[in-house]
Amino acid sequence: MSNMRKFVVSIPLLVVVFLLANAFSQETTAGLQGTVKDQSGAVVAGAQVLVKGTALVGEKTVKTDKSGYYRFANLPPGTYTVTVTAQGFGTYRNGGLVLEVGHLPTLDIAMQLGRAETVVEVSGAAPLVDTTTNTNQTM
Repeated sequence: MSNMRKFVVSIPLLVVVFLLANAFSQETTAGLQGTVKDQSGAVVAGAQVLVKGTALVGEKTVKTDKSGYYRFANLPPGTYTVTVTAQGFGTYRNGGLVLEVGHLPTLDIAMQLGRAETVVEVSGAAPLVDTTTNTNQTM
């Protein structure tokens, strides 16, 4: 009987531990990733990718790697503007990107040849689709 009593007492304890562990493991940030290419599809290494957002204090900048890839992690959820510059290309700007908690959407960028004064601004783009995660929500 003593073993049964220990078992009955340990079940609520396990439930509480599970719920606490689950509560602390919730994500609180968003991210953004993608590849920068030129009009022909060749990657643009060393391009500067800058994000500025409503919930971000200041701005964050990364350079694309040799395969044209960039990634921002740990961004506060909110609305962002992405600006990309690279030598020999016009400036690319895309505003109104909504980043959500726990998502890492992909934004691939096609740079236009041009002078640094040329700005290609994208607006009214379709919402980003996060193909890297699968979540089910119930209300």
